Amino acid sequence: MADESLRKNAAMEYARRINAGDLEGVLELFADDVVVEDPVGSPPVRGKEKLRERIAWAIESGVHEVPGRMVTSMDGRTVVVPSLVKTVHPAKMTYKVIGISEIGEDGLTHSLRAHWGITDTYLDDEPRLTGVEHALAVAERLIETVRLSEGGGSA
Repeated sequence: MADESLRKNAAMEYARRINAGDLEGVLELFADDVVVEDPVGSPPVRGKEKLRERIAWAIESGVHEVPGRMVTSMDGRTVVVPSLVKTVHPAKMTYKVIGISEIGEDGLTHSLRAHWGITDTYLDDEPRLTGVEHALAVAERLIETVRLSEGGGSA
């Protein structure tokens, strides 16, 4: 059972290291058998080596994460972190994310589930779109981002 301050510190340290572009430092915060679902509903990333690819892409995308007020739970494992996450490549985007992590007694993250959706994502270089226009524009950018992250180049 990890104490509350350890769980909150782990989440803050993740933000600090990813914002610094410290790939190896970020990976030190995760268990070898970590499972990451980002966003929830997408295929999970299993294991630190697969996570390396995801984190490297995030750093290449110019990710910057600003965590909000964290909340822990009485289970001794969970920390919930609302964050604003910004990227600049392939497009300037802002995501409102709720991250739910399980931190082990070893102080490492064993699972991370990032909750966000189309209506929680904003295109920073576009006029404020609404409704279907917003959903389509965000979906198009997310598809482009996935394609690029998988090495497929832009359409």
